Amino acid sequence: MNLQHLHAFTIVAQQQSIRSAARVLGLSQPAVTRIMRELERNVQTPLLHRGSKGIELTAFGHALLRRAHLILEEARKAQDELDQMRDGAGGSLNIAISSTAALSMFPQALQRFRERMPRVALTISESAPPHTQDLLEAGRLDFAVLTEFGGGATDGFDRTVLLPMQLVVAGRKGHPLRGAKSIAELRESLWLVPGIGDSATDYLSRVFRDHRLSPPQDVISCRSIVTALSIMENSDALGIFSRVVLDRRQRIANLSLLHLTEPLPMASLSLVTRPQSQPTPAARCLMTCLAEAAASPGEAIP
Repeated sequence: MNLQHLHAFTIVAQQQSIRSAARVLGLSQPAVTRIMRELERNVQTPLLHRGSKGIELTAFGHALLRRAHLILEEARKAQDELDQMRDGAGGSLNIAISSTAALSMFPQALQRFRERMPRVALTISESAPPHTQDLLEAGRLDFAVLTEFGGGATDGFDRTVLLPMQLVVAGRKGHPLRGAKSIAELRESLWLVPGIGDSATDYLSRVFRDHRLSPPQDVISCRSIVTALSIMENSDALGIFSRVVLDRRQRIANLSLLHLTEPLPMASLSLVTRPQSQPTPAARCLMTCLAEAAASPGEAIP
């Protein structure tokens, strides 16, 4: 079993077709078939069978696929590390970041990183739990920067809090409830919850339950912070956002904070990695830049 075998196997599994896999790999169909047979012979177990939807994995194939992604990513990281040790640059880096990170600390961190390692091929995707965690587990991301509500995560990943975040309630300028001082006054409002998954919705419920109130019933889950802010600017919807994001002048031109007497529970931007993973020099550099950016946030509005 070698890296060529494993790479071809992952492409066949992805394409579910020898013909399509051959096209992606730039090989002939007989060559891909031969590689798959060699792999099955080496591991002494069937990995593929023809199903109603094309090539399908056996139970053994699914088990190998999980390991194959990790092995190939570790091989990539090993080559990247050697390249970076040799010339101080080059290699590749795959990360996922949350919208809050993108709108707050990440641009500053990215600028520092590009100054230090300008030749690294960087791929950035927006975090989308639980898909992001799946990619981390498979080794297909070097790390992720996630917005997390509450502590005590038990998903098995290593995490470092980069930036504790004070959350605030915001609405459009001139909002009918702009003078509200208590969470209880806001229960009947329409709420926009930016984020993906249940954590943001759970956080909103927690805010009200902490004050012995039943959660709001009129709630829209919005995957994009930018979309949520745009809707809020043009409606009476309320939202809970990081003060770090809302303090950026261009983002709050038509929004205002509600000055409530009750503080909201804290959230955080966390650096999340696979346990026992060894970051490449490029990954370590970007992690350092993120920590530096978190320690010196951009100028806020007075």
